Amino acid sequence: MIRKLKDIIKNIRRKYVGEGSEVEYLEAHGFRHGKNFQYYSGNPIDSNWPWLISVGDNVMLASDVRILAHDASTGYANGYTKIGCVTIGNNVFIGADSIVLCNTKIGDNVIVGAGSVVTNDLPSNGVYVGNPAKYMCSFAEYRNKHMANINTHPCFTEHKWDEWGKAAPKEWEKMRERLKDGFGYV
Repeated sequence: MIRKLKDIIKNIRRKYVGEGSEVEYLEAHGFRHGKNFQYYSGNPIDSNWPWLISVGDNVMLASDVRILAHDASTGYANGYTKIGCVTIGNNVFIGADSIVLCNTKIGDNVIVGAGSVVTNDLPSNGVYVGNPAKYMCSFAEYRNKHMANINTHPCFTEHKWDEWGKAAPKEWEKMRERLKDGFGYV
């Protein structure tokens, strides 16, 4: 009974934390990642070719990100599937619903905006957005802008960013009220 309960808890944890069978399968099949690798929806890594994908330290993939090491569309053109390595550096954030295509490299200190499609290499120290992803500004410019904004926009520190869902409805209402004219930070 206790063993069964532990298995149930482990499966729930795998589903919501991104640990367990998915990562274990990928690692067993050659996927490499550094420390503090985080992702927020199931199976973002190409499970057909995981040994072609490597991810550095401090990498976060937001919801519904896809990293592909293959392109099967070429099968219609030449009868073969295109494959290529994907390398993601250190200190990288990839926004929700983005796709990283095969044969691409993302450098260190990079932010990829939500909904972007990475079709070519993205050099270090930049912010990239769009389809295809294009340079928007330097990482330093982006950081400086948002560090300055903390002084003029609401900053909600009552809870960690991923614990606000457990906050009281009164706290949610207070947050909505403070954000009615713009954005803030958690």
